[in-house]
Amino acid sequence: MIHWVEFVAVVATGILHLVFKSIGAKGLFIALASVSWIGYIAFQVRRDRTMWESWGFRTDNLRQAFFWPSVVFVLSGMAMAWYGVMTGRVLWQSHMLFLLLLYPLWGILQQFLVQALGVNNLITLFPRHGLLLAMPVGVVLFAVVHFPSWRLMLATGLLACFFIPLYIRDRNLWPLGLYHGWLGTFFYLWVLGRDPWVSVFGK
Repeated sequence: MIHWVEFVAVVATGILHLVFKSIGAKGLFIALASVSWIGYIAFQVRRDRTMWESWGFRTDNLRQAFFWPSVVFVLSGMAMAWYGVMTGRVLWQSHMLFLLLLYPLWGILQQFLVQALGVNNLITLFPRHGLLLAMPVGVVLFAVVHFPSWRLMLATGLLACFFIPLYIRDRNLWPLGLYHGWLGTFFYLWVLGRDPWVSVFGK
């Protein structure tokens, strides 16, 4: 039962994200979602300490878990930097340091929701076909929450195509969340030409 509840809660969180974004309250959504889900993590880990590592907050396989995400990060980052230069973007911008420090925290939480509570629960709920369901559902979840920007939807969908198999293989959220945040920073600034700090916190 808990697996269904968690999965539905993840979907509901994605829907609420779209609602809050549509009314210009993305910052409020991030704050509420962060507090709520961190509270849930703390509650579950207090009940069962093994949940922390089983979800993917682990350090025993960091070297292996970081290898392929690092390859994806370097190649994607280089491609976005090239695009930024070709389109006249300023690569280092005023809020970039804050984004590189803070965005990964939001990235880790997003990866936790989609991977640990989305993908992992689907595999648990459907042991025979969960793997076949996890990939398309996870990709859709990643992409749809970035509606209506088709470029963001395409980019996050492609990223999910790499990150979901890597999570299933390594069960480690740290590299996925870190690079999610950094790639998101680069994509907003260098590809979209938008500052996510301004959209969340204002000037």
